[in-house]
Amino acid sequence: MRIDRFQAMALDAYRAAPEIASAELWEDGTRRPHGIELTVAGRTVRHAITRVRTPGEDMGQPEATPVEGTPPAPVEPRPTPGGGRDRQTAEYLAAVLAGTAHPELACVYAYGEKSQNAGLGVEFHSGAKIHMLLV
Repeated sequence: MRIDRFQAMALDAYRAAPEIASAELWEDGTRRPHGIELTVAGRTVRHAITRVRTPGEDMGQPEATPVEGTPPAPVEPRPTPGGGRDRQTAEYLAAVLAGTAHPELACVYAYGEKSQNAGLGVEFHSGAKIHMLLV
């Protein structure tokens, strides 16, 4: 899944989550050209979006037929969002995305405690990956 389709899917998921008051596209010029701005727990949270393509993928060509498989298991109960640039909010956002049961998603996770920054990631059945740093 390429960034544009992922952003649209993530926006739909975030907008459907009752704990998220708003979700809009966000960018920070050429530094962070893709991202989403959310209002969570009364605070503004942004995450940038970067993508690791599949080996041999030609970005000059249209996206290949989506590779589908078993989606990640939903996280129940969902963690409570912290509303900041923290691991708790990343875990919550990962749970929201996992809860979509989208067949292209293989794995959704929050960055571990050893990570220097809070964020989350998605791995796709195609081998592509998305990284979302909370900024």
